[in-house]
Amino acid sequence: MDIVAKFAAAVDAHSGREGAGLDSDTSTPQTRAYRQVAKQQLEALKGEAFAARGPQDQNSEAYWKTESNTWDLVERLYKLRAQALAEAQDDDMSDGDSGQEAVATTDYAAVQELMGRSNLLAEYMEVKRWLEETAPEFQAVETRKGYLFYTRRSIARSGARDSRIVTEADPDATSRQRRELAPEDAEYSAGLVRTLYEYVRRGRVSSAIDLCVESDEAWRAATLKGSLVWRDPVLEPSDIPGTRPPHTAGNINRALWKHACAALAADEANDMFERALYAALSGRIDEVALVCEGWDDHLWAHVNALIEARVDRTILDSALLYTPAQTAALGHVPSRYMPARDLSQVIDALACHDSPALRYAAAEPFRRLQSAIIVDKFPAYLGEYAEHLRATESTDADVNLLRVVVHIALLLRRLGFALPLGAVADVLERYIDLLASNNRHLVAVYVAHLPPSRQTEAYALFLRGVDDPLPVRMQLLVLAETHGLDVDAIAKLTAQLVLDKHSDSRLPAAAYALAEPIERTSDAESEQIRAIEWITAFPRLYCYALVEICNLARRFLLCGRTNAAAKLFNSLPDDFVQPEWIVKARLDDTSAASHSPGSSANGPPPAPIGALPEATSHVHEYIQMLSLCDAYHYYSTWAEAMCKRPTNPASQLSARMQAQCLEWKERAVQTTDHATLMFRSRLIDIDWLSPQSLCIAVNSPSDNSQTSRLEELARLRELYIPETVFRLHSILFDSRDILPQNLKRSLDLAQLVADESLGIYHQLAKPTMAHPLGRLTAFLGLMRRSAFEILRIQQLSQPDKPPLLADSTLPASVGRRAIA
Repeated sequence: MDIVAKFAAAVDAHSGREGAGLDSDTSTPQTRAYRQVAKQQLEALKGEAFAARGPQDQNSEAYWKTESNTWDLVERLYKLRAQALAEAQDDDMSDGDSGQEAVATTDYAAVQELMGRSNLLAEYMEVKRWLEETAPEFQAVETRKGYLFYTRRSIARSGARDSRIVTEADPDATSRQRRELAPEDAEYSAGLVRTLYEYVRRGRVSSAIDLCVESDEAWRAATLKGSLVWRDPVLEPSDIPGTRPPHTAGNINRALWKHACAALAADEANDMFERALYAALSGRIDEVALVCEGWDDHLWAHVNALIEARVDRTILDSALLYTPAQTAALGHVPSRYMPARDLSQVIDALACHDSPALRYAAAEPFRRLQSAIIVDKFPAYLGEYAEHLRATESTDADVNLLRVVVHIALLLRRLGFALPLGAVADVLERYIDLLASNNRHLVAVYVAHLPPSRQTEAYALFLRGVDDPLPVRMQLLVLAETHGLDVDAIAKLTAQLVLDKHSDSRLPAAAYALAEPIERTSDAESEQIRAIEWITAFPRLYCYALVEICNLARRFLLCGRTNAAAKLFNSLPDDFVQPEWIVKARLDDTSAASHSPGSSANGPPPAPIGALPEATSHVHEYIQMLSLCDAYHYYSTWAEAMCKRPTNPASQLSARMQAQCLEWKERAVQTTDHATLMFRSRLIDIDWLSPQSLCIAVNSPSDNSQTSRLEELARLRELYIPETVFRLHSILFDSRDILPQNLKRSLDLAQLVADESLGIYHQLAKPTMAHPLGRLTAFLGLMRRSAFEILRIQQLSQPDKPPLLADSTLPASVGRRAIA
């Protein structure tokens, strides 16, 4: 399972809990899952052989460490904030303050009381711990027994004293005598104080103290212990957090100790890391900044100073049992850093720092995200990030950041934190666009988290670009239904989006040409046919699909693409035509026949056409357009059979060939009869696609879509009724050798065309772009041909009659009398 899939699994596992049951541990499982994914990636990179890793792998390792740390920060801070939000909700439901303010008895109790009532300070403490625990590893100095061993040995040697080496082996000898330690001790001391600072920087003050003790520098351990807050287990309440010490511990004169540390840190004669060590312990920034290497170090120095200032103020303002020593008379150790108001001011200061490297680090995408999380301004950050996404195209470097931002937003919204809905939807949609390329099976997981008003459109836009086989596409619909999406609305909109894409793809009338049944459909036509499959996926959408299928079939037929219309009808499910549709259509046909002008007047009057359901007309339209496609396809079958006619006279054929000739004639007769039946009974005789045959009330009020539909139906009649008549004449006339009666039937088409109830002659007379003068003249030519053929046959059967005149001398009145 890849990274994206693991994140989606975590989202899916915690879906359905939005805004419910907030508590201090609400966010932990989900954020831990995200962090675990990042850690697994980091460990996988670390586990590879170093020789096989290049700069790109090292950059990847740095990235995954940053993401892992970011999820750690989210877990820490939003666990506190979710707890505070839940407590605030509980306070709103309570009657008021039912308890008394606790009286602090020790410095430690006062600080713990402050931590309990100040959510902001608790967050600062968590940020400090996060910066300490995520600091990079370092190489600690080794433990060495024997305090200033080489210096003491140099002092002990008589006559071998170096004027640069101290003459006394106490902690203050170097500053008092302005001399140095032995080179070996100086080197170790420098490594020791740097290690002590690195321990403090990582929150491991106890490790620093232990190192001092193990290195026989107990005095230095005592100076570090001065940072501990004074506490007395006898005076403190039993429910106070933390491990209770067996006896009094900490520094009751911590303010005095911090003043001494500040003075020590300000002394430029001391080692730089020693100054930074005591500056960090006393809450100063000046000397810590000298050894800071990156954004994290600078932020830790400021957070540490903020916390120390608040702790000092709390201890000073608390009514304690013991009064600490005063430091006012000692003066103030100057600092060029003004106390920060809050962390927001610190973040802004780092972004405008004098150091270009620090400004660049503060502007890094993940640093900006971490800053927004720290100062609780993620909603504003999310709005800016969404605006950035709208203005630019996402690059490879942005993909991981987008993934992180999306999942933080989903997490916070689930926890009940207010976020800008538009920004959440925008970043989600951009992430969905990325998933649509390689992780389509995960799209439904995230679309389900969009606002309900945008879910259908987002998933339909995604499905519009899917061109896989039908089972794969249907699986995507099943996934949408699994995640609570409205699959019916999605299927409808998906089909509509694809069809609208080709809504202006009709050929001009001048380019109209009837397609052959074997002709391949274009890519655009195939795409539209596949679009219909979205709405035929569920039987409950068949009625809706019927209307869209008729619309698309009309579009194809208006372009002469009978092959595309036939492919559309053949692509439908086997159970698409519902039995009740057929029953209703037959009832309508029976009713229309029983109340036709030539029928009996007995019986109930017909129902008004306008009262029929709208779907009824589409059922008739579907059947009639399908009949056209079947008839034209069968016409090709008939033409192919006629082309196989034996060329030699039967008398010249062998017995075997004569038998085959008889077989062909039998098949040709059957094919011709069936073709004639299809063209007459299923097209011409029913007044194909006329409003009456479709049960459409022409004079009733209609909307624009109905008006457009009637115009298209009229156009289809203009195109196909003449073509149908011409093809029927071809069937009858060309089969006169095997069915002699068909010759007369071909001439009888004149009466059919002239029938006022069908009005076929109106369609033949109408001019079109392809036939500016109409096709009535061409039809008269066909009738003339049939009449001449009849006359020719009569002449051959009655040789005693005068010979048939040539075609060029035949009066035009003969043709007119033939169709009169």
